[in-house]
Amino acid sequence: MATATGTASASPRQPADLDFGSLGPGSLEGLDLGSLEGLPFGSLDGLFGPSPPVQQCNQQTKSGGEGVTETRHILGRTGPTAFTLDYETVNQPDEIKVFYQGRLVHNTGYVGDNLNEGTGSARVTLPPGAQNYVVVRVTGPEEGTVWEYTVHCPT
Repeated sequence: MATATGTASASPRQPADLDFGSLGPGSLEGLDLGSLEGLPFGSLDGLFGPSPPVQQCNQQTKSGGEGVTETRHILGRTGPTAFTLDYETVNQPDEIKVFYQGRLVHNTGYVGDNLNEGTGSARVTLPPGAQNYVVVRVTGPEEGTVWEYTVHCPT
């Protein structure tokens, strides 16, 4: 009876071979990193959806219309700090939420109607942290909604 001789080498593991729900120490061992090229892991789009567009502070953000619109605003410094948020939700109620390091730090609630047109301003205070940006999420639940806001640079 003949036997095979030599050493067997394991083929490199591919991203499709990984169970991301059970990652632990050593679970990425032997991963062929070259196989990650072209996959959405750089931005985590494949796991969490697309990254929001990026703007510098002091730039006005125009209406994204009905639905949810997220924008990342570069502040130029990390927390703790504070900045002013100016907004105009015109004549249909819209909600503006500000997130820092994934945590909600300000919520306007639904503002805007035919009487006051949702004109407002808020001072948003950020806790200590490592990120130099905030994410602003505007929810416009009604068709034809129009809004705009400005995240001012910290002073």
